[in-house]
Amino acid sequence: MTAPFAGPVVDALGRHVRSHRVTYADRMSIGTVHLLYGLAGSGKSTLARELCANGAGVRFTLDEWMLRLHPELSIEDPAYGEHAAVVRDLIWSPAAQVLATGADAVLDWNSWSVERRAWVRERAQDAGADVVLHVLTTGIEEATSRAAAREAAGATFAHRITREGNEHLASLLQPPSADEGLEIIRH
Repeated sequence: MTAPFAGPVVDALGRHVRSHRVTYADRMSIGTVHLLYGLAGSGKSTLARELCANGAGVRFTLDEWMLRLHPELSIEDPAYGEHAAVVRDLIWSPAAQVLATGADAVLDWNSWSVERRAWVRERAQDAGADVVLHVLTTGIEEATSRAAAREAAGATFAHRITREGNEHLASLLQPPSADEGLEIIRH
């Protein structure tokens, strides 16, 4: 479907740059990027699935991609972080395409650091998308218990989580602040 306007595109000096037909895609709104923050077992993936349940978004789960692409790596492996960074970058390409359709992109991985959140915020800004950070406030005991129940139920594409692992993660969590330029929603 084409909009009523179709004509030349000119630069700031009025010079003809190219012909351009304004299409429906040109007028579509850009989706929102959803980030997640919290302990392992706090409900990040559950919330990610809920955000996509009505068809308004697409979920990109880093654990699933990592366990499919690098099944030999455990989350404790020193090489895991480097491989995960490559996979996050790989995920961004289809996520940006999803945003361009007007749908939301739910990045189902832990945005536990200012640096990780800034990485996404910069890319989202380039795509014209807003970013919402969902902060899950589940405590260590409950989150670890949920992770153990998930493992006992045979959940696929989820890493084994221990209390010690969650305590270590808790020591790394960098609380978000309003000056990061994100909308923050606490759950």
